[in-house]
Amino acid sequence: MSFGQMRNFASNRSLRGPGCLVCSQAVPLIANSTYRSPWWISNPHWQTILPNVTRRRLRIRYRRERFELPDTDFVDVDWVKSGDQESRSRCCIVIHGLEGNSQAPYVKAMARTFDRANYAVGALNLRGCSGEPNRLERFYHCGDTLGLAEVMNRVAERYGEVYVVGFSLGGNVALKYFGETSSCLPKPVRAVAAFSVPCELQGGSDSLAESGNRFYMKRFARLLCSKLRDKEDLYPEFSYANSCLEMKTFYDFDGTYTAPLNGFCDAVDYWTQSSCTRSLDRIDRPALLVNAKNDPFLSEACYPVEIARESKWLHLEIPEGGGHCGFPGKASPAGYWHELRALTFFEAARNQS
Repeated sequence: MSFGQMRNFASNRSLRGPGCLVCSQAVPLIANSTYRSPWWISNPHWQTILPNVTRRRLRIRYRRERFELPDTDFVDVDWVKSGDQESRSRCCIVIHGLEGNSQAPYVKAMARTFDRANYAVGALNLRGCSGEPNRLERFYHCGDTLGLAEVMNRVAERYGEVYVVGFSLGGNVALKYFGETSSCLPKPVRAVAAFSVPCELQGGSDSLAESGNRFYMKRFARLLCSKLRDKEDLYPEFSYANSCLEMKTFYDFDGTYTAPLNGFCDAVDYWTQSSCTRSLDRIDRPALLVNAKNDPFLSEACYPVEIARESKWLHLEIPEGGGHCGFPGKASPAGYWHELRALTFFEAARNQS
């Protein structure tokens, strides 16, 4: 479906607004998003870059907890330090994007918003992203939900309500987890909100391979190559780092490294099996997906309009602007637009459960 068709679809149907969650009919494409990008920053690349620059000064104190995984690996969760965290009944787990971690500005900003709203907040570092190399030869990837599943099972034993926020790759992991485990999700797990998600990974990879996105691709390649070199210290037989500099696209990287080390046939097989679109129609708890229309990382396939139209649970919101994990604007004391969007969505889910 083209962007023009999306707009026509939104205008021709009676769609629920941001506050409505569960209706008798499946019409969860949210029309008329309340997000408005500032007039002075209309370029999608600046909308992507500037917010993360301006939010870097935010300071959050964490305490770390390690979760051992069934495959002998581990993930680390960094919990926001607040005086009364232990007494809180609600918990929010925040998941970073590609080559991010708990220190990413967008993660810290989201964590602060939920901490101020009286949630216990944990920032999940996907395997290999906490500053300490993970134990296995492979590290995290877009479809790896094992770490999140282990964290959710354990956290659900401590809190009466558990919510998840995911950004970009982390949003794909979160939505995939909610879909593929819908029949056995722990009861306290209530809702998920995901922002700037490459729901169809091949489409996202193709977008980042375009000439206008070379800046991002070079940055990701540099960070990923650094991870591969770290693996050489742990695994002397590791042979991927030598060819790392030749990897110019995700087709190169995922085909050479991610796919073979994770049991996929090739890059396309990895993207197909790991894309959250394969399980979105199985989600059975409130899920919010916010993908800006001008997101430079996403292709048209990353806007699952048809799936949302048929779902009672997946709420798709497509603001005109926002870039990728940016959504710049004037922050209220409680947070930026997307942070408050996640919070109000969860509050509505809580009130209607």
